Amino acid sequence: MQTNLFEPMKPEPASVQTTGHWRALWACALGVAFLLQILAAFRGGYVGPDYDRHLERMLSSSSLFDFSTSNPPIYLLLGHALFRLIGKNVGFPITLAIIQASINTVAMWWFFLFTQPRFRSQLVHLGLVFFLTFLPVRVIHSITAGDDWTTIPVFVLLLYSLEKLRSGVPSVRSAFVVGLILALGVWSKYSFMALIPVLFVLLVVLWRKRSWKLQQFLLICILGLAIPSALLLSTFWVSGQWKEAKGRTVRFIPRRGAPGQPDMGWKELFSVKKNDLQLFKAPEYFGSADRRGPRYLGENIRAAHKHSYLGLAHLGTFTDTMNLFQQLPGSHSVDRVLIPDFKIRPPWKTPVMQAAMSLGTLWTILALIATPWLSFTALRDLLQDKLQREDITILLGIAYFLLMFLPIPLVYSGALGGAWTPRYILVPLLCFFWAAFLFLDRTVVAKWPSSAFGVVAVAAIQSSIEIVMLA
Repeated sequence: MQTNLFEPMKPEPASVQTTGHWRALWACALGVAFLLQILAAFRGGYVGPDYDRHLERMLSSSSLFDFSTSNPPIYLLLGHALFRLIGKNVGFPITLAIIQASINTVAMWWFFLFTQPRFRSQLVHLGLVFFLTFLPVRVIHSITAGDDWTTIPVFVLLLYSLEKLRSGVPSVRSAFVVGLILALGVWSKYSFMALIPVLFVLLVVLWRKRSWKLQQFLLICILGLAIPSALLLSTFWVSGQWKEAKGRTVRFIPRRGAPGQPDMGWKELFSVKKNDLQLFKAPEYFGSADRRGPRYLGENIRAAHKHSYLGLAHLGTFTDTMNLFQQLPGSHSVDRVLIPDFKIRPPWKTPVMQAAMSLGTLWTILALIATPWLSFTALRDLLQDKLQREDITILLGIAYFLLMFLPIPLVYSGALGGAWTPRYILVPLLCFFWAAFLFLDRTVVAKWPSSAFGVVAVAAIQSSIEIVMLA
């Protein structure tokens, strides 16, 4: 039995036959989630908050490398290539959404393969599989138009590419592969830039701990970090040449301040508020007077200083607050202006979302406890040169999260513009919830093995509620 929470775990090996049984259950879960995504695509699930802007850029070859906006080109290049193949019809966004869902499904399979050896209880790991497979924010934004869907696949690729670094001396080839994948990440979503300094610090520590030669260390740094760093700097330099506001990746509030800004301050970031209880009514992000969703106090959930970051992020993680998977009435033609505001949530789905959010509180609390626990373990393992898979994952996830989290009080319209929406932190959510299930595996389940059945049962109930909500 594991007695020390901070000792590296040695999972018990499972037989090939037993492993096959677990993976069959993974395949079933991922298959159901994929079916939900396909059905949603045919009812307009790809129409997200920035759909029209993304569609306009994908249809025009002249704007693919237009760095006057905050979106890198990888997603646009994929979309434009598909547009050239299919043409300007409704089949184009539907097919693109299905491709996005397919890539994310494969990525999640490989993520589960990556995490499985780190669990003593395969039941607890199965709970993680169910939980992440049907996590609403992941399922929804895997098909919604935008570059958020690219983050999980690229991150999973990066985790595998870092295995050589974690377990031994990286070769020239493996360091170059890390650099290429990180460059792919930077041009898929700019938030991957947060990982560059973290990887550099990891390399510095490992260089000292493992007594690498200086030339070897410098070569690894150049191959692994130079390409993504150059891409990032050149992109921001080009973006900085534009005078219009749209050319700024982030619009910071000037030092002298601005009227009504920030609308989400440090207090909202690091505390919870009494008004957060109202969020458990599962209100609509785009709610208006004629909407059928619940309304409270006649106010929008994006009102300045009304809710905490944690409360809003929890809402966005466990519900379809933007109604992105709900019915889009009328024609879905690419020639028609389509926005999520048009989507209608059936009244019966609101109680389902309320149930998902209420039960999801358990997992959010566990993640809040487990993330500092695993972070401490990761730092200790790094200094002792005993890095495990979860150590690198949590360090990268925290860096990614802090880049999206800390600047919110410094930018315009953090609350109104939805800077809190968890689609921006899909990668950190993956890391934090993995930490939550690892914490259960090494504490409660390590002491009471039969409690693993309870863990997977609660995860299955959570998933069942979310399946109904997303259907």
